[in-house]
Amino acid sequence: MIKRIIKILLKYPIILFNKIYTYYYYKNSSKNDNIDVDDMFKRGKNVLVFSPHVDDETIGLGGALLKHKDNSDEVSVVYITDGRGSTSEFSEDRTIELRRKEGEELKKVLNIKEMYFLNEEDGQVDSNKIELINEICEILNSVKPDIIYTPFLIDGHRDHVETTKLLINALSKEGGNFENIYMYEVNCPIMPEIINSMNIMEDDIFKKKEKLFSIFKSQWAMGFDAFILLNRRKKLILDKGAAAEVFVKGNYEEVKKIKEFLETEKFDCNNFRQLSSEYNLFLSFRKGKAYKKKYSHVVNEFIERKAVSQ
Repeated sequence: MIKRIIKILLKYPIILFNKIYTYYYYKNSSKNDNIDVDDMFKRGKNVLVFSPHVDDETIGLGGALLKHKDNSDEVSVVYITDGRGSTSEFSEDRTIELRRKEGEELKKVLNIKEMYFLNEEDGQVDSNKIELINEICEILNSVKPDIIYTPFLIDGHRDHVETTKLLINALSKEGGNFENIYMYEVNCPIMPEIINSMNIMEDDIFKKKEKLFSIFKSQWAMGFDAFILLNRRKKLILDKGAAAEVFVKGNYEEVKKIKEFLETEKFDCNNFRQLSSEYNLFLSFRKGKAYKKKYSHVVNEFIERKAVSQ
């Protein structure tokens, strides 16, 4: 009861602080001089999205998915986990059922062509699991994507990191050749200096993205307003649009190098704080900042390139 009262009293001061902090963070941070704008919509028509949990795809690239829909691109989504780890008043089985239904509702709204539920236990994704790698290989061969979206490897959630490592392991098995991998931000802010691709959202698309969050009713503990604020703030990176989504784009070889570097460094996602609401937004920027800065510097060396469009 006391904790609830404290949260109520602190809510609006925290919201105000978050707005001020994130404004100056994105306005004043060092930025990549070579950022591609909306380039993901020029790479081909077959789009494959890897999402560790139902809603990660909307947090990271809901606006991009709306644009892919408007372009009549063929989008397929792979959900890696069953979602049982969500904070919920329901049983695990009921939570799994609800999250699957939310994914299926999103499929209808976004005209997603195929949706794959791999049903790994939430919090236990293993990128070296042979059966899982084989499933991903089958999906890659079926979809034949031109573009792949997957979470960024510097993240505070094990499942997010393991999902992208899983993708790289599957691509390795398939010959290790893929050009357009867009790593998206979920709940661990990407440092602006390594962002090399952005989806700029005008107000109409951004409002549609905001509405998508209403699908995820089982995620009552998530503060989606915090993610909405960050989308608005990221427009400050280029001073364009109403909001923005950010990506670290690389090819297979570049992303593999990032994966191997982080493994050598014994990367631990617990060094970072996951963003889940306005109450921990500041900590999601500050916790593990030294690690993030160190890792990001090396990542930038691996993916540094000239922009192909502005």
